[in-house]
Amino acid sequence: MPRKFPENQVYNLIYALGYPLLRAFFGFRVTGAESFPETGGVIVAPNHTSNYDPVLVGIACPRQLAFLAKIELFRNPALRMLFHRVGAIPLHRGAADSGALRAAVDVLNSGRPLLLFPEGTRSKTGELQRGRRGVGMLAVRSGTPILPVYLSGSFHMLRNLFKRRVSIHFGSPIDAGLYLSPRISVKELYRRIGDDTMARIKELKNANHG
Repeated sequence: MPRKFPENQVYNLIYALGYPLLRAFFGFRVTGAESFPETGGVIVAPNHTSNYDPVLVGIACPRQLAFLAKIELFRNPALRMLFHRVGAIPLHRGAADSGALRAAVDVLNSGRPLLLFPEGTRSKTGELQRGRRGVGMLAVRSGTPILPVYLSGSFHMLRNLFKRRVSIHFGSPIDAGLYLSPRISVKELYRRIGDDTMARIKELKNANHG
C-alpha cells in the first residue's frame, strides 16, 4: 500500500512507520479504498472505539486527512506541535464551537478530506452508538459527501498483540443533498443524516463480520 504525501513530511513519517507495524502486529487490512473520492472535500466518518482510531484511519486513507481534536490535547506542547503539523483543528467539547465548525467547513470547501466521528465520542463498549447531528450539519453546510467507514479491532487493541486483527472498510459516499426537504426541520435533517450514516456503517460491519 505504498504512497506519499509530498505536502506533509510528518504525515509521511507516521505512515511509513505505522503501516508496516500495523501489518506485522495486527494484520492490518483495508478494503473499499477505491470508494474514496480522488479529489474534493469529503467527510470521512468512521465508528469510534479507541484513541488510536484517528491514526488508523489516517494510515488507511489514500489522501491526507484533517481532523478535529479536543482542545485539552493541545495543552501538551509536543502534541500541540504535532497536531498543528498534521492538520488538527482544536475543538471545545460540551458546547457549540463555532470557530471549529468554520475551520472544518473551510477545510472541506478547500477540497480536502476531514475526519469526523459521527458518534461524537468513543464507544465505551466497542458497540456502535447512535450518530449525532454534527456530521449532518457539517455535510449540509459544506455541501460535501460523507464517506462511511467501519473500523474493526481497535477496541483494546494493545491487549492482544499478534492475536487481534485490525481492519478498515470504506463504504460508498452519501450525498447529504438528497436529504434536503422543506417538510422537515433542520434538526430533523441533521438527525436523519447522522442516523443513516451509522446505518451504513452497520451495513459495512455486517458485510465484513457477519
